[in-house]
Amino acid sequence: MKNLFKKNTINILTICLLTFLLPQLLLAANPGDPGNFYGLEATASKAGISTERSDLGGMVGDTINYLFGVIGVIFLVVILIGGYMWMTAGGNEEKVAKAKGFIMNGFNGIIVIFLAYAMVYIILQAMQMATEVK
Repeated sequence: MKNLFKKNTINILTICLLTFLLPQLLLAANPGDPGNFYGLEATASKAGISTERSDLGGMVGDTINYLFGVIGVIFLVVILIGGYMWMTAGGNEEKVAKAKGFIMNGFNGIIVIFLAYAMVYIILQAMQMATEVK
């Protein structure tokens, strides 16, 4: 049992490392400047375009997008935990019911986050259109 736990831990760590580090190794961007993908910063500066957010709506939108992304990942992890619990339930109906609860709560959370994201996006777009100078 202890050996199995050690193998599972090593496998999970390997998968996590490959998942999070491999895309960074394969990106074509300059590793010294991680925010300068595909030369966009250089192009914008030569064109005289500021790349910094100065409007409140843009900063709020960026913050909301980040928070929705983090919360969405949390609910995805809840679904994965429920799936793992179901697979390891061994036919025990109580464990299966608990796992189904995790999965349903995760799906409900993702649906709520999706709808909230859509609503915030629509509101921010409406606010942006209302403040544009014509």
